[in-house]
Amino acid sequence: MIFLKAIKDKSAADMEARIINQDQSLAGMLSLLKSNKLPFQDVKLESGLFISYHDENGEIIGSGGLEFYSVYALLRSVAVDKTQRGKAFGKEIVTDLLNRAKSRSIKEIYLLTETAHAFFLKQGFSDISRHDVPVEVKTSSEFGSICGVSAVCMVYRS
Repeated sequence: MIFLKAIKDKSAADMEARIINQDQSLAGMLSLLKSNKLPFQDVKLESGLFISYHDENGEIIGSGGLEFYSVYALLRSVAVDKTQRGKAFGKEIVTDLLNRAKSRSIKEIYLLTETAHAFFLKQGFSDISRHDVPVEVKTSSEFGSICGVSAVCMVYRS
C-alpha cells in the first residue's frame, strides 16, 4: 500500500490515506461498506479514486471515493468503522476527498445519501434536485440503480 499523507485529527490518532489500486486492496473497503450497509457491489477502481484510511496499526478505519464525470465528481463510499465514530474521522475523510477533487479542477461534487444528510450539510454540501444534476453524473450506477429515489441529492461547489 502507498503512504500518501497523515491527516491529523484533533481528537484522534493519525490517519493514513492509501489509494486503492489493486483488487486485493479493495477487499477491506468493500467489507467496511457492507458492514455500514452502504452500496459496495458497483465499486470499480477504474471509474475513479478510492481511498482507504488506516490507524497507526494499519487497521482500516474509514473509506471514501470519487467517481469522475467530465468536470464533475460523485462522492461515494464514505464510511467510518463503527468503533471509530465520534472522533471526526468522517469530516477528515470528506475534507481530504474534496481537496483531491479540487486539485483535479473539479468544480461540483455530487452525492446521494439516505442516512447522513445533516453530516454533509455541515461539510458544505447543499440540497439539489435530481433534475438539476448534470447528465454525466446521472449515468453513474449510484444514480441509475443503486440509490433509491428516497436518497437526498446534494452538491458541493468549490
